[in-house]
Amino acid sequence: MKNLFMLMFVGCISIFNSCRKDGPVGPQGPAGNANVMGEYPFTVNAGSWTFTTNIAGNTGNAYVVSYNDANITSSVANHGLVVMYIQYADGTWKSLPDIFAGTSFSFNFSAGGFDIYYTNVDGTTPSSPGTQVFRAVVIPSSIRQIHPNTNWNNYNEAMTVMHSAN
Repeated sequence: MKNLFMLMFVGCISIFNSCRKDGPVGPQGPAGNANVMGEYPFTVNAGSWTFTTNIAGNTGNAYVVSYNDANITSSVANHGLVVMYIQYADGTWKSLPDIFAGTSFSFNFSAGGFDIYYTNVDGTTPSSPGTQVFRAVVIPSSIRQIHPNTNWNNYNEAMTVMHSAN
């Protein structure tokens, strides 16, 4: 019995010592999904807004800014969710659409990007929106399914869920 134990011990030592990490590095794996897309805020400078009378295919007066976003895939556009938040001067984040003092920030998205609109709620021509800070959060359908009771319009709740999904 003692010899059998010794033989097994020596065998285990030999196996573990013979394992090495030498050799070529394997191929790059497929692109992953970190689930937190658009985690960082971005600034739209006053000069970046363009005046338009075409608001997502409807007649009206608005300022618009358009962005390309590769994180908004056709899968996200068809089954996921994109939530846009604006940061106000007091540091609070509000989800769009948001109406404040007779003006409205809204947005739309499709595969590959999004547009942010600034309008007067009465349809008159708005003044320039100036410099604004936004955050676009792309939420894949898999995250929505795992967290069906999340209020995605609540910035703090959405960020808590998105960070825990990593």
